[in-house]
Amino acid sequence: MNGMLPSRVRRRLGAALVVIPALALGGCHADRIVSDPYPTTHQQRHPIVLSEGAERLDLPVGAGRDGLTARQKDDIRAFAAGWRRDGRSPIAIMTPQGGESGAAASYALGSVRSALVSAGVPATAIRAQRYAAGDGAAPIRLGYVKLKAGVPHPCGLWPDDLGHGGGDVYGATQNREYWNFGCATQQNLAAQVADPEDLARPRAETPVYASRRQTVIDNFRKGEVTAGEYKQEDAKISEAGGGK
Repeated sequence: MNGMLPSRVRRRLGAALVVIPALALGGCHADRIVSDPYPTTHQQRHPIVLSEGAERLDLPVGAGRDGLTARQKDDIRAFAAGWRRDGRSPIAIMTPQGGESGAAASYALGSVRSALVSAGVPATAIRAQRYAAGDGAAPIRLGYVKLKAGVPHPCGLWPDDLGHGGGDVYGATQNREYWNFGCATQQNLAAQVADPEDLARPRAETPVYASRRQTVIDNFRKGEVTAGEYKQEDAKISEAGGGK
């Protein structure tokens, strides 16, 4: 049959037979990449999520003239400062009912309220509750709801064997990041941020510094330098550390 076809037709037919399998293999490779469920970045594997969590303070009672020690009063003031900054609910004061600490806790409840109010917590934002005390000493428990940021799962998970490239059929050939990579970094970032809402959206711009803006405009009109001037005194390296 080849002898019956012109050479030009045979060359075109051979090229087509080579291209068709290549296209088929390329299509399979693209489908496999598109449908691959493995998250390729540490932000996808370990996203930082915002959630509401409880901030608590337990106060063992029975010490001090008014039921609280000086250390406990300092703890209450710090707790109130955290509520003013991050609180998203009233402060609940839970006192034990019955048990060894019931009477002492009831006696100290007024001191706890007074310490919170003096630290800037409105009396209307304080809720008193009681809980059943078990055996042994039971503390007064303070708590409020705050916004927290963190990774939704614990770090240190190793679902795949790193010995043969990631534990899946494609891990050995794609040089993927192992699952736990980046988890600690994400968790540390979430713990260090001052306001968790900063991770969700940027803050609004603050008002401009009108006095400095007017100074810059006046210098521009006069043709003077608008940038700040910084003077650097002559110094020797030997004097930088206090030496002579």
